[in-house]
Amino acid sequence: MAFSFVLAEMHLSTGQLASSLLAFNLGIELVELLLVCLALPSLPALARLRVQPALRVGGALITATAAIGWLADCLGLPNPVARAAGSAGSHTTGMLTVLGVVAVVAVGWMLVVRQRGRRATELETAVGPAVSGGALSRKVATSD
Repeated sequence: MAFSFVLAEMHLSTGQLASSLLAFNLGIELVELLLVCLALPSLPALARLRVQPALRVGGALITATAAIGWLADCLGLPNPVARAAGSAGSHTTGMLTVLGVVAVVAVGWMLVVRQRGRRATELETAVGPAVSGGALSRKVATSD
């Protein structure tokens, strides 16, 4: 809404106004899609970590703090979250770089884990579950 009011003050033609709003909205959606694509690969990797419940609670607390700050802003009270969000917004390149690196590492880690799982399954299929599970070594030890 705010952007459309700025465009309206520029006295653009209807076609220029519509194309500017469309380009702005498409740009916002593309950035959101980029952030989802960067954050999504790390979620399954984080779900396997022991620290995952603490990360989930921490993320919920950050979200709740932001919601309370914006609610205070809507009620006309000072918003302490706005200052922190504004300073975080000035480091977008660093944040996108970190998200990109985390996404690449998470995808690589998941591929390694899947490859290990496939190798274990192939070993069980080739040798049999009794041998790969250590039962053969127990049989040998008890027969001595």
